[in-house]
Amino acid sequence: MGRGRSVVALGYQSSMPHLIAWCAFVGAWLLVVGPLDQATRELQEEEFERDAVALAASAIEAPPAISRRWIPLVPVYYVLRQRRAREYRRRILAVMDSGDLEAFAHLREVATAWAYVAAGASLIAVKETWVLHESYEWAGWTFWALLVLMLALGAAVTAAGVRRRRGLTPSAM
Repeated sequence: MGRGRSVVALGYQSSMPHLIAWCAFVGAWLLVVGPLDQATRELQEEEFERDAVALAASAIEAPPAISRRWIPLVPVYYVLRQRRAREYRRRILAVMDSGDLEAFAHLREVATAWAYVAAGASLIAVKETWVLHESYEWAGWTFWALLVLMLALGAAVTAAGVRRRRGLTPSAM
């Protein structure tokens, strides 16, 4: 019996595509969870910037709420809300000192960079979830169920990491 036949007899050729599909699926979802976890770690380390922003926000008066009469006109309501939020942010930043502004800008850059990485990884994970679904020729609903399950699992892992790190802080001991 030749080498090719023994490999087929062992089922190697039929199981290898499934193994590869599972590896790609798990790897893609790890690429989603990893940046989310790293982002939360770095954002937690940057706590003083949040405190500076909160202190600056408490020093100025919050803008009045947008009138409910604009709600039926969703685009108008959205534009008014965005303008008001932009003005409020501008006023907050105006009362912050330059050191806090630099630290806050760094915080935003870190958060934005990790959001890009996690978003890109999420797109890869969706694709790999689809490939796994097709590999087994599962029903269409299984793709969506698996996608929702993995998103929930990723969120749970990230939240558990945040809770674990908060429990390890010196103030909690």
